[in-house]
Order: sequence, then structure tokens, then C-alpha cells
Amino acid sequence: MQQREKAWFSTSVKSRLQYLGPNPGLPCISEQPIQDLSIDSSTGPVGAFCLLVLDPDQVDYLNLKSNQRVEFASRLDATGAKCWTSERINP
Repeated sequence: MQQREKAWFSTSVKSRLQYLGPNPGLPCISEQPIQDLSIDSSTGPVGAFCLLVLDPDQVDYLNLKSNQRVEFASRLDATGAKCWTSERINP
């Protein structure tokens, strides 16, 4: 919850207003833009705001501009800490 609140308050008020509008991807019911939305800047996250925390074990990075590909993989060291290795591979 603390990370969610930290992420919420690190965004602008204008950004937060997006979570009060109609559900994205659904047809518009009205042709009029929604202008009467307001939010108290000190209020915590609304129900529609979700924070995803990802903890990947592997990342495959492809840079199309430079045509380079790097594969990152994690493993646990002797102390149990996560360590990352990287290897350039053919795109």
C-alpha cells in the first residue's frame, strides 16, 4: 500500500484525473468531453489506480536502431542475493 501511495503522489494531478473518467476502450456514450472531473490533490489513490510490481528472472532486450540484442538473466549468489548477468546474442 505504501508503494502504491508513493506512486500515486509522484504523478501530476492531471494524470490522476485520468483514473476518474470512463473506462478506456469502451464506446463513448456522449460526444461532449468530460470537463467536470476534479480531485483533491491530498487524497490517496482511487480504486481504479493499480500498481504492478514486476520481479523478472530474465529480460530479452532488442534495440532495433542498433540491431543489437542482449539477454539478461538473474541468479541467486551464495548469500541469496539476486545477481544479473548479460550476454550479447544475435538479433
